[in-house]
Amino acid sequence: MRCIIVLILNLVSFAAFSQQYTIAGKVLDNEGEALPLAHILVPENNKAFVTDVNGKFTFTQAAGKLTLEVRYTGYTTLRQTFDLKKDTTLSFTLQLSSEQLNEVVIEASQILQSDQLISTRSSTLTLSEKEINAIPVLGGEADLIKTIQLLPGVSKGVEGTTDLFVRGGAADQNLVLLDGAPVYNTGHLFGFLSVFNPDILEGVESINGAFPANYGGRLSSILNVNTKSRMAEKTMVSGNIGLLASRLMIRQPILKNKLEVWVAGRRTYVDQVVKAVGESLPYFFYDVNAKIIYQANKKDRFEFTHYVGEDVLNFVRTGRDTASNFRFTSDFTIANSGQTFLWKRQVKEELSSTFRIYRTSFLYTIENQFEESRLFTNSNILDWGANWTLTQKLTDAFSQTLGFDLVQHQVSPNVITTSGEISQLLESSNTQAQKSLESSVFYQADGKWRKDWSWSTGLRLSSVAVNNTFYLNPEPRIAIRYQLKENAALKASYSRMAQYIHRVSSAAVAFPTDIWYPVTDWVVPQTADQFTIAFNQNLPKQNLFISLETYYKDLNKLIGYREGTNLFLNTSFEDQLIQGSGQAYGFEVLIKKEKGKFTGWISYTLSKSLRQYDEINQGNWFLARYDRRHNGALVLNYELGKHFSLSGVFEFISGSRFTPIIGQYIVPSTTLGGVQLIPVYASINSVKLADTHRLDLGLKYQSLATKKFRSEWFVGVYNTYNRATPLGINIVPNPDGSFRYEQPGLFGLLPFISYGFKF
Repeated sequence: MRCIIVLILNLVSFAAFSQQYTIAGKVLDNEGEALPLAHILVPENNKAFVTDVNGKFTFTQAAGKLTLEVRYTGYTTLRQTFDLKKDTTLSFTLQLSSEQLNEVVIEASQILQSDQLISTRSSTLTLSEKEINAIPVLGGEADLIKTIQLLPGVSKGVEGTTDLFVRGGAADQNLVLLDGAPVYNTGHLFGFLSVFNPDILEGVESINGAFPANYGGRLSSILNVNTKSRMAEKTMVSGNIGLLASRLMIRQPILKNKLEVWVAGRRTYVDQVVKAVGESLPYFFYDVNAKIIYQANKKDRFEFTHYVGEDVLNFVRTGRDTASNFRFTSDFTIANSGQTFLWKRQVKEELSSTFRIYRTSFLYTIENQFEESRLFTNSNILDWGANWTLTQKLTDAFSQTLGFDLVQHQVSPNVITTSGEISQLLESSNTQAQKSLESSVFYQADGKWRKDWSWSTGLRLSSVAVNNTFYLNPEPRIAIRYQLKENAALKASYSRMAQYIHRVSSAAVAFPTDIWYPVTDWVVPQTADQFTIAFNQNLPKQNLFISLETYYKDLNKLIGYREGTNLFLNTSFEDQLIQGSGQAYGFEVLIKKEKGKFTGWISYTLSKSLRQYDEINQGNWFLARYDRRHNGALVLNYELGKHFSLSGVFEFISGSRFTPIIGQYIVPSTTLGGVQLIPVYASINSVKLADTHRLDLGLKYQSLATKKFRSEWFVGVYNTYNRATPLGINIVPNPDGSFRYEQPGLFGLLPFISYGFKF
């Protein structure tokens, strides 16, 4: 009998010890504010968890003695050991570390790519402010877009531009959001620099697939750019002086942990330097960002963001002698502006809402005048929008999100005004502004099933009303995650996206003057269906995150144009638009190390992008002009000591495609009084430019972080071994009367230097 009792007690003890219990809780700072993306470590089994945006976490664990270690950058680490005998709810309050108290600087929450392991979502890339500022780029100016172009699934256009071609999509199929407001033009200096001042960035997220239901409006990607929203403890000033531009940012707390205002500005000063030596360079750009943050109470938070930026070119040419009185002037302006008002409310512990209203505009104007002739053309986009999201966590295993989006587009695609002699050749246009009302409602549910499965499913119902036409598109989304083992997961997703506004360009390079145009009664919305399969794994001992992902995308009703179409100064281009189909598929690799003295990533993309239009290429499928079969990058940063760090970028990319001329034939030309040569083209986009690769190196010196005044020098070389990237194609005649193609390059070896400071 005694043996039976002992056996029963052992079985009961074993059952109790192997019982799984739920541990839930939240992580707060010493002011009671939630700490998102705080790390919860379980040393007994090397498990790691991350808090959500509200500082909450939940996981299951076997009964027994347990130690939890809570970490957050800039705060002291907290450890707690206890016996787990039942479902437990915990609360952790972290204190600022003493080292940070001397400086009182917490500029950003941690943004880690490795956190994607525990998320159901795939195809999401993240960048921190530190990663963006560590990379050597053109002119030494830290650049968000140039850094995004080094990630898998993202290809660029011509060297130096800010175009993004994501998973076989066109440049206009990416929705770029600055604090929730769309940005239509992402480039300064005709695309060589992005419009995003690196000083203002807090976090960047690029979603290339597996789209949550609360995002829509574009086919290829969502680029979320968030500005600084964590309040500073005292006045902070930072700045940078580079070869291309200088910038300055001031952060001023008004009420401690309640109200803050910051302002940041940037301007190129090359025109002023040239002017000082008696010469003239008639171009400059500037941008200004500002934000007001008000924490009314523990439940309500308000933010107002303002942005404005312009590129200005004023060119004047006059006769060289007194007998000539001709005068030619050309004024060219590109301008972005946007304002956003955000209200976040924590209704209950498990219920939160976000409400945003915004205004955004983009315009360009070109005014040329020669003697009495004047040509003025402009294009303008103005959006007014609002969105609301309500998120509820019903249980530890189930949450739901619902909301709506509403935006009115007002587009003036090409307005032309002429006077003088030129008006006899080109009449003024009476193009009316096109208005459209785009709206959507969405619902998404996220949950867990059994121990190893989690899922996310949603539906976005989008629509647009334009003139007397109404379009409605259901956009279903589903994502599934299966945990293969402790630090590895397999994911799959399907998502549909619809797009109701597009950019039309007949050039191989996307210019700011390309035409944006909404759908019409016969130009229908574009749609895309994307399937993805992904494998994610964390290697904690090596601090490595590994992602392998494959995708297939089916695109419909893509916008194109008939061959020979000239869009410049064309106010009736709508008749030249056509619609067709597309396919894109590929395989992507990302290996990223985010902690330690040695950080960086390796990315590689193998992809193919195809197009088909009934009116082009005899209706046959052809490669898209931005099809880049191979795209790879190696990005490294190594801390040599307390002061120095070395960084490098090596990039390889397949050449872009073009349509070659393979011959010419002669036809009589009565207007020329002779003959005319007519070119004969090969199949569309059948030849590509040369593959290119480039190495950039940089060395950064930083003063100690404990000093009140911190400075840094960043020196390096862009395109170290002077291998120019082809910009385009020139047709050059040979002595024997034949022709050859030449590929003129852009940007050879360019050294750079910049100086930054903070206090």
